[in-house]
Amino acid sequence: MKPEDFNPQDYLPQGYYPWPDLINSNIGQMEIDMNNWIDQDYAYLPEKARRKYKKMGFHLCTARMVPKASYEQTIPCNRFVLNFVVMDDQMEFATIDEKKRDCDRAIEILQGSAPAPNENGIFQHLALIRDEYKAFMPPEWLERFTENLSRCFKYGVQEETPFKLAKRIPSLEYFMILREYSVNMYPYLYWADIETNFVLPKYIEEHPVIQRLRALTSRIEAWQNDFYSLRKEMGLDTELMNLILVLQKGRKISLEEAVNEAKRIHDEDVAEFVALHENLPDFGNYQQRVYDYITSLGTILQVLNTHYIKDTERYLAGGEGFAWPEGTQVNKYKTQDFRPG
Repeated sequence: MKPEDFNPQDYLPQGYYPWPDLINSNIGQMEIDMNNWIDQDYAYLPEKARRKYKKMGFHLCTARMVPKASYEQTIPCNRFVLNFVVMDDQMEFATIDEKKRDCDRAIEILQGSAPAPNENGIFQHLALIRDEYKAFMPPEWLERFTENLSRCFKYGVQEETPFKLAKRIPSLEYFMILREYSVNMYPYLYWADIETNFVLPKYIEEHPVIQRLRALTSRIEAWQNDFYSLRKEMGLDTELMNLILVLQKGRKISLEEAVNEAKRIHDEDVAEFVALHENLPDFGNYQQRVYDYITSLGTILQVLNTHYIKDTERYLAGGEGFAWPEGTQVNKYKTQDFRPG
């Protein structure tokens, strides 16, 4: 298989998962909001980057992930998609200390700190996101959302940094744990509470089966993302944190063999999710509500797959659609580097 022959839709076609594929009816206003934020609150970014962010279809991503939410409920969700992606992108080549500084500051603001007037749009928007969520979600929900964002920062964004800066891959076993967090999916999973108008009681939230289903959702989205981002990452010397590339280089196998093995890993996780969903523990009077809640987690996976297929230019081959940080140089491999090993 040549890189240009790879089509992720051959492996994950639209409708691949057994959950609903929905979209919020407020997409028109959500697009207006998104473009206004990019131009006004993120005006410190280069114009080229802002143009690219508008083509990434973030409002559509939000609309698909919270299809039943009211317009008012979509606002902080829509802000957060843009906020989290811009923050992650602009830290692409930062040191661990630089990432820790910005990540810690983000958590401080979500926990109540006021951003300083000279802090950029990322931090200004985090305060708005916090206050907008507080208007319709209980305090314990915001605590869970913030804690899970913090875990992604600590165990994902920061822990992958030494590998990215050294341009080397971790072991497969470690990578599969690291990628669960570096895909930055955990905070988004708490949008299921908004969709179902149901915040899990603490004893259900902490149940190992619920925790495992959240882990599986994050993992499946990571593998899904790795399929769709492969064309962006093949050929870039900084982009190695991808299941397919880790398999190919770690096991010294062909690209086609690595893709097939990644698909097997993905499908096993989906099968485990479905089996757990259909065989939940006894949650008493909450049984149907928990079942519906897990359906919302599955729906997130279905709609994200549709988003990758239909909505975004973020993953164009060679990173052409990506908003690389200003002043960075992205180096490309020679063709032979894509051969096995």
